[in-house]
Amino acid sequence: MTERTRAASVASTAWRRLLVLLIGGLVALPYGAIAIWVLSLWAAEGVPAYVRWSSIAIVVLLIIPAVLPVTRALERTVAAQLLDTAIVEPRRRATLADTARGALFFAGHIASGGILILGIAFVFPLAAILLGDLAAGGGGSEATELLNDVVATIPVDPATVLIGCVIVTALIVAFSIGAGYLLPWYAALLLGPSRDEVRELEDAAARAQRRRGSLARDVHDSVGHALTVSTMQATFARHALENDPDAARAALVEIERVSRGAVAELDYVLSVLRDGHESREEHARSGRTLADVRQLADETRAAGFDVDLRMDDLAATLPASLGREAYRVVQEGITNALRYAATPHVDVVAVVSGGDLVIRIENETTAVRVVDGRGLAGARERVAMLGGTFSARVEDGTWRLTVHVPVAGPTSGVGV
Repeated sequence: MTERTRAASVASTAWRRLLVLLIGGLVALPYGAIAIWVLSLWAAEGVPAYVRWSSIAIVVLLIIPAVLPVTRALERTVAAQLLDTAIVEPRRRATLADTARGALFFAGHIASGGILILGIAFVFPLAAILLGDLAAGGGGSEATELLNDVVATIPVDPATVLIGCVIVTALIVAFSIGAGYLLPWYAALLLGPSRDEVRELEDAAARAQRRRGSLARDVHDSVGHALTVSTMQATFARHALENDPDAARAALVEIERVSRGAVAELDYVLSVLRDGHESREEHARSGRTLADVRQLADETRAAGFDVDLRMDDLAATLPASLGREAYRVVQEGITNALRYAATPHVDVVAVVSGGDLVIRIENETTAVRVVDGRGLAGARERVAMLGGTFSARVEDGTWRLTVHVPVAGPTSGVGV
């Protein structure tokens, strides 16, 4: 941004904030007129009591616009359009506290705008007349007479008028600059959602973010695994098509089965993203758990990959919520082995030891380091949410994934 562009932006912002104050000042004019009228009634002699008290009733009626929902909506629109302030519109019905905050902004808006209008319409012209009169050698008598005619109280001399004008002008200018500077801040504070509603919105956004992350991990794991297995089965079927048609047909059947499962998972995720709601419990009950790792091993063997699986009975009977996440971790580990193994063999261990579910996946590899892509990042996130520890590394030509997850659930901190 060039200096000229920056200066133009600053000037535009200052002008818009001044315009907001002027709008408040225009709204303040009838309020000021009525206030002067009421004060004159109470200061005048011989005014009937019922007239004075009726004026108080009129003042009370003037409070009504400040508490109307439409007034708060209009103020929010003005702030959003002229202050470039993104004010979140409250979603719930306004409470008494919300109404009070809106009325406070309305009162502050017209008060700050009224002070600016007072300066523009009276103080600044009076100062200009006084300075002009003094410059012309009139001694400030014209401005003094004008002030005495308007105020009609104790006569004042030109020096007092000059000092008063300077002080009041400086105060009005400083107040207007401060009010304009703070406008976006207290507009968002008083016209936006309450703190409780902001916390609710933040919690809802955090839940949505976690859910999107969970859906992304599920899609990556299920579809990625399905594509990897299908690719290997398709390669096997192509080579076996002439020499062993039965094996080729079996590979094609496996591709169909795996693909259907991946399509069903993808369709579920897309329906959640499109419609914004889900039957999570029903979907969760149909999802695979750690008890289905044996089936996963069989599917991998059908793709021509040797799987040495060791899983005890305790691991197979873990709670479904833990079992689902653990299954995805094993699935990602096997998928990595299918993609990057130097030999078609992988060792999988899933046992319960010392109150922890321990998962170890090892295979020979030609890789020299671990590439922490989306799959491993998703597995790491799953383990962290369960309060466990995650490690993936390459040592002496062997790729090792090690996971420890407390069976009782997270206790303190988050695993790394």
